[in-house]
Amino acid sequence: MNRKDLVIGCLGVLLLLLVGAGLYMHYIDKERLSELESEIGTLREQEKQAVVDRRVSKQMEEIAYGQQVLSEERSQEAIRQSEIAQEMTLRSEAERKKALEARGIAEEAAHEALNAYQMAEQQRLEADNQRQQAEHAKLVADTLNYITLGRTLGSQSYAIYQAGDTELGNMLAYAAYLYTKDYGGDLFVPAVFQALTQSAGGRRNWSVHNGSITCTEVSPHDNHLLTVSTYGEIFTHRIQGGQLETTRLMSDKHYCFRDGFSAKNGKDYVISHTGHLVIADGNQVRVVYLEGISRPFSLRNINDGQQLLIIGENGIGVLDIATDKLIGTRRLDYRIVSTGRRDYKALLFDDQGGMHVVTTLHQITDEKVPMGGQVTAFVSSRQFEAYGMADGTIWLMDKDHQTNRLVGHLSQVTKIKFDGRRLYSSSYDGKLLLWMTDDPQIKPITLFQSNSWLTDFTFSSDRDYIWTGEHDGTVTEYLISLPKIAQRLRQNVKRDFTKDEWNYYFGKGIPYRRVKSGE
Repeated sequence: MNRKDLVIGCLGVLLLLLVGAGLYMHYIDKERLSELESEIGTLREQEKQAVVDRRVSKQMEEIAYGQQVLSEERSQEAIRQSEIAQEMTLRSEAERKKALEARGIAEEAAHEALNAYQMAEQQRLEADNQRQQAEHAKLVADTLNYITLGRTLGSQSYAIYQAGDTELGNMLAYAAYLYTKDYGGDLFVPAVFQALTQSAGGRRNWSVHNGSITCTEVSPHDNHLLTVSTYGEIFTHRIQGGQLETTRLMSDKHYCFRDGFSAKNGKDYVISHTGHLVIADGNQVRVVYLEGISRPFSLRNINDGQQLLIIGENGIGVLDIATDKLIGTRRLDYRIVSTGRRDYKALLFDDQGGMHVVTTLHQITDEKVPMGGQVTAFVSSRQFEAYGMADGTIWLMDKDHQTNRLVGHLSQVTKIKFDGRRLYSSSYDGKLLLWMTDDPQIKPITLFQSNSWLTDFTFSSDRDYIWTGEHDGTVTEYLISLPKIAQRLRQNVKRDFTKDEWNYYFGKGIPYRRVKSGE
């Protein structure tokens, strides 16, 4: 290669470089121009936006100015409203003070009114209390007067009836019943009860035995009455059509029957002092000789009625009711004179003041009778024990062992029984007495007086009647139910009192009432 070609080559290269640089610069200028045009556009937009912003700012200034004016106006209005509110507050406070003053005055007036009302109410209550006390005092006085009137009428009835004027006696007895019952009096006081039972005619008797009746027993099986006598007689009785129907089970004077027991299985057991036991099953009678028990005289059911304790003067035996077999006997070294029951256990009383509690045939506890004398009858209840004595005295002892001596019988007590608060007793003096055990002073009421010894008695199954057995062989039925007595009394009253009779027996101060109708 020559130098000329080299120079031409270099110049060509240089030219190419210059062209390339020119093209590059042109490209750069074009880019710069494009950027300037973009910036000019942006500035124009900014200018336009500035114009808009100036306009908006001006509008905002105008709005702010308007709001400032409005705010100033509102502030002025608020100040004015505040002044009005303050004025109203002052007025309200003044009104409140006036209201408080008025309220204080009203409360004071109300308090005074309340005090006046309370005082008036207290005075009314005191007046009402005084009126009630006066009414109560009058009621108590009237009640006592009417109860006393009932007793007086009862006494008059008893005397007039005994004198033979049964019509007037019945009227007075029923009047005594009405006044005593209506005013809460005790119908069992002697003056009233004796008049009631006399006029009611609640006593009937039948002579059925040849010997002395020693036992009266009502059967729990069919309610027949069993009676036995010392003349070897065993009878059963029923009331049919107002009459006593008697069935003779046995009559043999070689036996001396002393006690009987009617079992739930329908059998009757009767003990003879000769040492024999009679078992009656309906009309079938069987006699069993008892060995090892001398002179038996009493029967006591034990073991919930499943066994009978046969008691002799010097020995005891146990009979099984299911088999009617004697399952054991025991000889005693003391003489038994009477028997009883306590807490389902048999009691034996000897002739030396001893008392023996029989739990089983081989378990007997010895005690001492709490009081002196010979016990001839005994009964116990949840509250009391009663001891009937040979001298006619009855000792009533409570669970705290406090005793009360009851005097009313003149001879040996033969039987005593409880019926609730009432205690009944019989004696050889012929009296059947009633004792009210809850009375402060327990006094006897004579239910009736027999001309013969009362040897035994029992209650009917409904406890409306008492059956008694007497030494002369008489059986007596005695009505003791107050509702039935009152019913009979009412039937016996045939007319009302005349005005003269009323004024004489009752007094003019007692309002008249019709006795026949019970009004």
